[in-house]
This record gives sequence, C-alpha cells and structure tokens, in this order.
Amino acid sequence: MRLVLTSIFFMHLIACAAPSELAYQTRCDLRSFCFSQRNIRNIEIIDNDTIVVHVGSNRCPYLVEVNGIFCDLTFTSTIGFSDSDGRICKADNTRIISGPFRRNNDEVCRIRNVKAVTDDELLEYYAVSGHIPPLPPAGSGELELETPQ
Repeated sequence: MRLVLTSIFFMHLIACAAPSELAYQTRCDLRSFCFSQRNIRNIEIIDNDTIVVHVGSNRCPYLVEVNGIFCDLTFTSTIGFSDSDGRICKADNTRIISGPFRRNNDEVCRIRNVKAVTDDELLEYYAVSGHIPPLPPAGSGELELETPQ
C-alpha cells in the first residue's frame, strides 16, 4: 500500500512540473548578440537601416542594424528574416527581405549588428529618431555638495 501511495504521489508531482519553455524566464540578457527567429513578438522600424525587434515572453528589445544597396526599411510593407538555422546573430548570413515589391532577389538587407538594449537605451533611440519627443531632464540639474563637518 505504501508503494502504491508513493508512486501516485511522484506521478502527480511529475504531472504538475512545467516544461522548461513554459517556466519563468529571467529578465533580458544584455550580453546577447543573437536571438531566435521563432521568438520574435514585434518589429518596429526606427529609420532606413535600423529596426527594433522584441523577442520572447519578456519582449526583450534588440536593436538590429542592416545595410544593403537598396535597403530602405521605411518604405517596406513587410519584413521577413531569411536564415538557415533560425538564429539571428551579429555578422551572420541572415538576410532581411523587405517586402514583396522588390525588383529581384538581390535587393535584400544584410544584418550588420544585433545588440540587446535596455528600456532606457530604447527610449533614447526613439527620441533621437523622432518617434517620441525628447526626454525631459531628470532633476533640477544642480549639483549638491556635502561639506564634511
């Protein structure tokens, strides 16, 4: 009887365990220069050659800089990634296909840099590019010095 109850307890415990993909994930890794293509949640265009990609359940922002002869992301209707292994990395062979209206297959953007950014850095990029008004200065701007007594 004890063996049956013990086995039922462990089976119940195993059934309640969450798979690793559904388990709570830590905050964004700012040292990462790669992200998985299947975890992309949103893409925002900053300027002609810069996009912000939000990745994962925490929507970690990655700043992706691209280059190419006919690469102008502001006039694209769709953005798609073309990569063989599904990982979007810095200086990888990943290409960004920027819409169905390109003239030929050579008109693609190549990824030049991938960088994880903090929320504050993302606000700075939005302000510099004109997406939001400039951020107000924090505090009064005066320095206070304490004199030793």
